[in-house]
Amino acid sequence: MSNIHPEVEPEINLHPGAIKLAMKQAQASSRDLWQVSIEHLKIIENFNVRVKGKSYLEHIRSLADSMKREGYYQNKPLAGYVVREGNKQIIYVYDGHCRLEAIRLAMSEGMELPKIPVVVSQAGVAIEDLTVALVQGNNGKPLTPYETGVVCKRLSTYGLDITTIASRIGISTQYVNELLLLMSSPTQLRQLVMDEVVSATMAIEMLMQYGERALEKILEAQKNAQAAGKERITRKHLASHSFHKLVRKSANNLYTAITEVKADPGYAGLSESTREKLEVLINKLSDAQVDTGGALSTQSNND
Repeated sequence: MSNIHPEVEPEINLHPGAIKLAMKQAQASSRDLWQVSIEHLKIIENFNVRVKGKSYLEHIRSLADSMKREGYYQNKPLAGYVVREGNKQIIYVYDGHCRLEAIRLAMSEGMELPKIPVVVSQAGVAIEDLTVALVQGNNGKPLTPYETGVVCKRLSTYGLDITTIASRIGISTQYVNELLLLMSSPTQLRQLVMDEVVSATMAIEMLMQYGERALEKILEAQKNAQAAGKERITRKHLASHSFHKLVRKSANNLYTAITEVKADPGYAGLSESTREKLEVLINKLSDAQVDTGGALSTQSNND
């Protein structure tokens, strides 16, 4: 599954409109919240940072099914912003994209929903504020680390520094830097994260450890995972993990082999530095053998 990259910049110029006039044009009613017909609600193109992969579609399906059973909960309003476009007042939804998509899905399957609750922001809100609200104002499915990274990247392009970004969306400056590192990685690596083949956390760790070779290492791990019949990459599929695991499993055989080397008549012919290194290794293995009751450990909590 290939997903559209949500880091595509939204194209919008915010010209604040008149809220009451917009609601009048939309024939919206007002109780404690504005009640607006769905046809009068628009979305900002490319503003939603959600990755529309398998888990996203399952979430939308679940929301739609819930709405068909229970109706739309009035305590889950959409968040909108009124924009003036010519002589028209347009209500753009900037928070609640999942609910809006689920409504449309449910309605396409026969559900009737005359109007839905909307909270409208007042004038004076900037695009940076709406972007921050993607994280802070989210009261539904939390953003994934990758989606949060898209928010960080956008805020950075809007001129916010690392400290300000961290403060406004409620994460550490270190995490902001890590997410921005992921956002600057090769397209193929980011696609693997979006497709949930590798976690954002593991991808960041690989980028920090291997730099420009991170993608190469991850693709090697993907081949190992596929050979094992797995779609998702974990640390056990990394070549370094396989090497360490093999060393652990071969510990007793390695110890036997190295003691035989020491007993071999040709051992004395090795250089002094080589013999010193082997002596240190043999002593460490001997101590470990005593501690484990005669057999070197071949197990690890990381397996």
